[in-house]
Amino acid sequence: MTPAPDTSRLSWRFAFAGLLAVGMAAATLMPVGLGILAPFMRDDLGISRAQIGGLIATATLGAAVISPLTGRVTDSLGGRRALALMFALAAIAFAGVALAPSYWWMLLPVAIAALAQAGGNPVTNKLIAAHTPAGRRGVVTGIKQSGVQAGVFVSGLVMPVLAEAWGWRTAIGVVVAVPAVGLLVTYLSLPSDHRTTAEHEAIAHTRRDRLPSGITFLAVYGGLMGFGAAYSFLIPLFAEEALGMTARAGGAAAGLIGFTALFARIAWSRYADVRRRHDFTLAVLAVGSVTAVLVFMAADAGPAWLLWVGAVIAGVSSSSWNSVGMLSVIDRAGEERSGRASGVVMLGFLTGLGVAPTLFGWMVDRTDSYTPMWLTSMGALGLAAMVSIWWLRSGRGSGTR
Repeated sequence: MTPAPDTSRLSWRFAFAGLLAVGMAAATLMPVGLGILAPFMRDDLGISRAQIGGLIATATLGAAVISPLTGRVTDSLGGRRALALMFALAAIAFAGVALAPSYWWMLLPVAIAALAQAGGNPVTNKLIAAHTPAGRRGVVTGIKQSGVQAGVFVSGLVMPVLAEAWGWRTAIGVVVAVPAVGLLVTYLSLPSDHRTTAEHEAIAHTRRDRLPSGITFLAVYGGLMGFGAAYSFLIPLFAEEALGMTARAGGAAAGLIGFTALFARIAWSRYADVRRRHDFTLAVLAVGSVTAVLVFMAADAGPAWLLWVGAVIAGVSSSSWNSVGMLSVIDRAGEERSGRASGVVMLGFLTGLGVAPTLFGWMVDRTDSYTPMWLTSMGALGLAAMVSIWWLRSGRGSGTR
């Protein structure tokens, strides 16, 4: 049995946060990779933008539907076992997509990837609640959430290069190494999920408790932000088709969003934790997200270099809300209910994130223009800003509880 960690050690906290960051990357890389490799898959398999959006939707919507259940399972299994299971599912999913002979065969491993994605935040949030005391969670949460964006950044740079040299199947197949390493480190570093009878009874009791009202707000806000920011999956196609850039440049633009958000997530979550202004920060991020869409629209109509400006703003805003949102979930729900609360919030977020790619792809297919996508995205993000501002003005969003 792995002994309980000394969480007071700074080195352990950073190593712990690093493992959780790898977990978040492994859980969420599938739809990101599909978006980055969309031009190569389109040419090789002869599929439409809407079909590519359908694969992304299968991963994200599937994760949305099962997120509440995954949250409950996480609370029952414990963080270590749940993290190991998530890593195993992610490895199987990436290997399956790389080996799938056709588009329709891809749906099965992509559905498995949905299971892994549904577990990402509930599992990592529960582990933070269990092993990191209040007041030290901001940076740890920011680092673990930045794992998603680190994956986006590295994938955006590396996957197009690998796909051009050895094909898109190799580009996505090498990702299997990420969850495989994570699975090994999980068993070597995290303590076993051992509970006393009293702890089991406490968990059973909290399952019947109502979740804090702020969880509902976060689920609605997350759904709108997920829907509005789902254009990021189509950024490589937008750069190539609307702006005349190469597939490698399109992947780099998607990677720049991830690179910027990698640091922004840590900074925003630390700010929100230190100042205890979680919901105010979420409102600021929603307003910034609208600005990013306006810049992308300007790039579509004018100088193409504005794509890079929009990518930076998107990384700082729409791609960074998750770290503050998940920190708020952990503080509101506590260790016993963090899995269930995370599942509810992820239901909202992933539903928005899952519906939008297919809709956006269909809009572009029908109109041969990205303008309808940008307008729809801006509407959802603007509504997220209004919801968050209303929450603040209601007097219930001044802090974390």
